[in-house]
Amino acid sequence: MKKTADDVKKEQSLSFMYFNRFLMLRYFTAFMFFTNLYWFGMALTCRSWSAVLPFLLMIGGIAVTLELTSKLHTKKSSVPVTKYYYLIQILVNFAVILISLTPAYPQFLPFFNGRGQLFVIAICLTGILMSVMVLFKIRKITADQDRQLKVIKMFEKTN
Repeated sequence: MKKTADDVKKEQSLSFMYFNRFLMLRYFTAFMFFTNLYWFGMALTCRSWSAVLPFLLMIGGIAVTLELTSKLHTKKSSVPVTKYYYLIQILVNFAVILISLTPAYPQFLPFFNGRGQLFVIAICLTGILMSVMVLFKIRKITADQDRQLKVIKMFEKTN
């Protein structure tokens, strides 16, 4: 049986609708990637050993991007790489907050010249908040309780 143009259009629409369930995760991952890229670049200019950490987080961000991009071709809702990446991101942000409150801060983030601790803490708290939001979104998606899935199911019934 040959597919009609409407059948192909419906398949493509459904594919993109399932893919867009992960839209927030993709945007937050891009934000985290560029934040880590900035940190990496600044640490490199100061020749700091701390450049290793954002570099590893950037590699993790690339792995998350690949996992989320694969969702264009599947309806499966599990994203284990993304989940672990954001858990690690939370731990790293907590660690940076703790380090910024110690005398090791100027050696860890030398590009701030020993200042900017409140700025670093604010950025880390923002990263933690975003990561927690992503983890809640992942939980909703894997439990099939997200709003987008309800819209998809209604679309499937009407078309």
